[in-house]
Amino acid sequence: MRIAIVPDRTTARNGTDDSYSARWVFRLKELGHDVRTIDIAQTDVLGQIRGCNALMWRMPHAPYPRLFAQKLLQAVEHGLKIPVFPDSRTNWHYDDKIAQSYLLEAAGIPTPRTWVFWDRDEAVDFSRSAAYPLVMKLARGASSQNVMMVNTPGEAHTWIDRMFHGEVYQLQGGPSSLKSRIRPALNYLYTGLHPDPGFWYESQKHYVLFQEYLPGNPHDTRVTVIGKRAFAFQRQNRIDDFRASGSGKILYEPDMIDLDFVRLAMRVSRELRLQTTAIDGLYQDGKPVIVEISYTYASQAVHDCPGHWILDGLTGHEDLHWAEGHVWPQDLILDSFLEQVTGQPSL
Repeated sequence: MRIAIVPDRTTARNGTDDSYSARWVFRLKELGHDVRTIDIAQTDVLGQIRGCNALMWRMPHAPYPRLFAQKLLQAVEHGLKIPVFPDSRTNWHYDDKIAQSYLLEAAGIPTPRTWVFWDRDEAVDFSRSAAYPLVMKLARGASSQNVMMVNTPGEAHTWIDRMFHGEVYQLQGGPSSLKSRIRPALNYLYTGLHPDPGFWYESQKHYVLFQEYLPGNPHDTRVTVIGKRAFAFQRQNRIDDFRASGSGKILYEPDMIDLDFVRLAMRVSRELRLQTTAIDGLYQDGKPVIVEISYTYASQAVHDCPGHWILDGLTGHEDLHWAEGHVWPQDLILDSFLEQVTGQPSL
C-alpha cells in the first residue's frame, strides 16, 4: 500500500523528539509499504495525496496548521474517500473544550457541570448567584495554561467583560509575560527559527466557559486508549495548585490506578468511535468523571508506562488483562490504522 504521511516534527516540553510521523515512516517501510511524504505548503496538496490508500497527520496545537489540518483531513476522508488518521470523529473536538463539553454531555459521559455562555448579560447574571470557586477555561490551550480558579463574583465579572468587550490570548502568562517572550527569543538566537505563535497568540473572545470545581483531587488520572489497549498514570498537582496537567509529576505504579477510570475511558473510546483518545479524569463524590479528552498526547509519557491493560469480552462483560512491557503509542496507532485500512490484522 501507499500511505501519505505529513511530517509533524514535534518536540516535547522537555525538549525531546516527540515525532509520530518519523516512527510511522520507519515502521511502514519495515512492513514493506510505500510512503509518500506530503508537503502541505504546496498548492497541489490534494494532488500529492491522490493515488494513496490512506493519510496520516498528527496535527499540532498551533492554530496553523491545526485549522488547516482539520479541513484537509475532512476533505480527504469525505471527498477522496480514503481512510485518514485522525478521522473526523476523532479530531473535530481536538483542543476545543467547548466542543468537548457539549460532546461528553450529549453522549451521557460523566463530566463536571459546565456552563458555556455566548451572551454577556446571561453570563453576568449567572456570576451573581453561582457557587464559588469556579474553574474558568479558554477553549484552546494545553498543560493547564488556559485554566484558572475564579473565587468571587467580581473576579468572574472582570473576566466576562474581558471576554466579551475585548479579547484574551491566555489566562495566565500569555504573550505579555517576560518568560513567554525570552524563551522564543533565545530559541531564535540559537536556531535561527522564528517562534511558532501556537495557541499563545490565538484570540479568544465573545464567549465564557465556567466549570464546577471538584475539591479533594490531589492528582488526576490520565488514561490513553488505543483500540482495546489502555495506558494509565497519575499526574500530581502542582504545589499549592489544583491543576495537574503539565506538572511533570507522574506516578506510573499500576496498583495506584483506579480501574474504573480505565473502564470509563474504554467506554468513551467505544461509544464515540474514536481511533485513539486520552482522558483526564477526576473524582466527583467518589466517582470518576472526565474533564477533557484529546486525540494526541506526549508519546514518551505513554511509553514510560510499565505495561497496559487489554480489554477482553463482550460489551457489558469486559475483563481487563495486564500486559507487561513498554510500548510506543505510535506503533499501536499505526497497527490499528492499518487494520482499519486493510480490514486485516496487522503484522
